[in-house]
Amino acid sequence: MVRFGVVGIRNYAGTHINNLRKLEKEGIAKLGAVLVTDQEKNGEAALRLQQQGVRIFDDYDDMLSQGAKCFDVISLPTSIHTHAPMAIRSMQAGVNTLVEKPPAPTIQDLDRMIAVSRETGKFCAVGFQFIHSVTIRRLKEIIASGALGEIKDLACKAYWPRVKSYYARNEWAGKTICHGHIVLDGPINNALAHYLNNMVYLASPVPDQQAEIDTVQAELYRGHTYIQAEDTSCLRVKCKNGATIHFYVTHCSKSTFNPYMEITGTKGSVVWLMNENTEIAYKDGRRETFDNNGVDPWLEVFRTSARAFRGELEKPYCRVDNCRSFVLTINGAYESSRKVHPVPERFVNEFVNDRGELITVVEGIEDIMDQAFSSRKLLSEMGVEWSVSTEPFSMEGYTEFKLPSEMDTCV
Repeated sequence: MVRFGVVGIRNYAGTHINNLRKLEKEGIAKLGAVLVTDQEKNGEAALRLQQQGVRIFDDYDDMLSQGAKCFDVISLPTSIHTHAPMAIRSMQAGVNTLVEKPPAPTIQDLDRMIAVSRETGKFCAVGFQFIHSVTIRRLKEIIASGALGEIKDLACKAYWPRVKSYYARNEWAGKTICHGHIVLDGPINNALAHYLNNMVYLASPVPDQQAEIDTVQAELYRGHTYIQAEDTSCLRVKCKNGATIHFYVTHCSKSTFNPYMEITGTKGSVVWLMNENTEIAYKDGRRETFDNNGVDPWLEVFRTSARAFRGELEKPYCRVDNCRSFVLTINGAYESSRKVHPVPERFVNEFVNDRGELITVVEGIEDIMDQAFSSRKLLSEMGVEWSVSTEPFSMEGYTEFKLPSEMDTCV
């Protein structure tokens, strides 16, 4: 079995550990080591793992220097702004790496990760799990085959409410900057990042590659009154191959609406729903329906990393080098919007529910986003009263992101 080291023991690190436990039952992978920096707070959990034969470290450099004895791949379910420096250190130490999404907040961080991966010959996989799903991989095969013709339009909408406890779970949640480090923790770069990444991937007919980005036009808004980053976003991304991507997401809705994606090609159209059937209607009258066939894409992230380590795959499905356009899109969105625009308080309803959670709802946001999605317009193009118009930002030759001077860094 391929041995994994995991940095962390709580929160999302716990999910990584649980996934490895499931693969251990299949004889695919096992948990070999865990980094626990706060031994006092997590002592009992660390002791249980140690009794199960897992090596416990309390220092990252020690883990990297001694890790060859107990792990083959290291996973980094850590804060967004630590992904690049920690992944670079692990690859330079000779360790294949799996980093959580997003891979890095800035294009210069990502480019350094790509360079180090090439210099060291170690892979740096990225935990965009839906790239590992049956439905997205099948759609990519169909698009690459030309069966859908030229892809012209891709659009996705998703509304996932987030309460104050979500933003209080750590010090970087809801931040654009944390302790001087760029984070960009909004729905487009964290909770709903997978679905933007899916579209950038599917916009290209080239196997294993994302579409090249021409321009990004974005409107970034904030309904929650106590965060820095955006919580409501709409984007228009123009690709160099002629495809256009639209993305509509919010954390300020009354109810949950899971990601819904439409793809239009010259020979057919697709409707994709997260964890549900994918339906294709071809212009010649044929129809095709498929689902994930019971495959858990979260497990596949670890399975493909293990297979790549064993040489059964040439490389993991999602890596720092083939999600560069996603990071460009995020950076371009902030460049285009120039700042996170607060939604005026008269359109925001903040209240404590019967469970004691502080809820934030932007008035009518679901209907607004539904209309924007249907018309493929940005909110300002619809005349939404609190919206702010922006300009497309060219990504040609773009190699460095600096937080725009107009961007709010405090609330």
